[in-house]
Amino acid sequence: MRKVGLIAMIWVMAACNPVEERVVVHAPEPKPKPAPAIKVTQDFAVPVLMYHRICDLTTREKRSPLTRDLTVSPADFEAQVKYLHDNGYTFLFADEVQEAVSQGTPLPVKGIALTMDDGYRDNFEVAYPILQKYGAKATIFMVTNNFGKPERLTWLDVKTMQQGKVSFGSHTVSHLDLTTLPDLGLKFELAESKRTLETGLATRIQSIAYPAGAFNPRVIRAVSAAGYRAGWKKGGGPVGPWCSGEMFKLPRVRVHGRTTMDDFVRTVTSGIWARRMRVAASVPTRAQTPSRL
Repeated sequence: MRKVGLIAMIWVMAACNPVEERVVVHAPEPKPKPAPAIKVTQDFAVPVLMYHRICDLTTREKRSPLTRDLTVSPADFEAQVKYLHDNGYTFLFADEVQEAVSQGTPLPVKGIALTMDDGYRDNFEVAYPILQKYGAKATIFMVTNNFGKPERLTWLDVKTMQQGKVSFGSHTVSHLDLTTLPDLGLKFELAESKRTLETGLATRIQSIAYPAGAFNPRVIRAVSAAGYRAGWKKGGGPVGPWCSGEMFKLPRVRVHGRTTMDDFVRTVTSGIWARRMRVAASVPTRAQTPSRL
C-alpha cells in the first residue's frame, strides 16, 4: 500500500508541475521584392534585330565571306543577350511589335525584339539555351521546306521552343526571290508556308520576313491577300508608330558576324535616342511657346 501511495503521489506532483514545453518561434520569411514596373509609351522606338546562325565556324566555313557574315558566335550572342538583360530591356515578339504599330498601343520604352531567319538547328541547340538563361523572347522566321534537313530545325525542336518564349513566322517555303516568281508560284510560297506552320504549331501566323529582303508592290499585294498582317524587310532603323502606314515594310537591323560589342550597343540604343529626339522635337521651345497675357 505504501508503494502504491508513493506512486500516486509522484503522478499527482507530475500532473501539477508539467514539464515546460519549449516553443520554437520561426522568423517570418522575407517577402520577395516586387519586380520594377516596366515603363511604356505610345511613342516607342523598338529595334528589331535580325540573326541567322549562332555557332562557331568550322575551318572550311571561315573561308566563306557570306557564311562568316551570317554567323554570330555563341560567345558574342550570349554577351549581346546578357547586355540587353542587364540593362533593363524588355524582350518582345515580332508580332507584339507589329500589333502595337497597327493598333496604336504602347510598348516598353526600352523594348527590343530578336529574330532569326531560315531555321538553322543551332537556333535550338545553341541560341535557345542562352535565351532561356536570360528569360529572353525571340521570333524565328522559318523556311518550311527546311524541316528535317541536315543542320536545320525539326518539328520537335520548334514545338519545344514554342513552349519556351519563342514564336514563329514565315520565311516562305523555299527561300526564293519573291520578286522573280510568277503569280502562281508567289501565291504558293506565301500560302503554303503559312498553312504548314499554322497546322504544325496550332497557332496563327501573322508575319513574314522576305527572303533576302526582296519585295515589290506586287509581292506586298500577294502577302496581304495571303492573310499576313505584316511583312519584315532587311535594313532600316527602329520600329515605331510612324511605321503604321508601312505594315508590309517593317524594318529590321542585321547583326553580322563581324558586329562588335560597341556596334551592338549603338544599334540597340538607337531606339532610345530616336524616341528622345522625337520627344524633343514635339516640345516647343521658349520662343515657340505662346506667352500668357
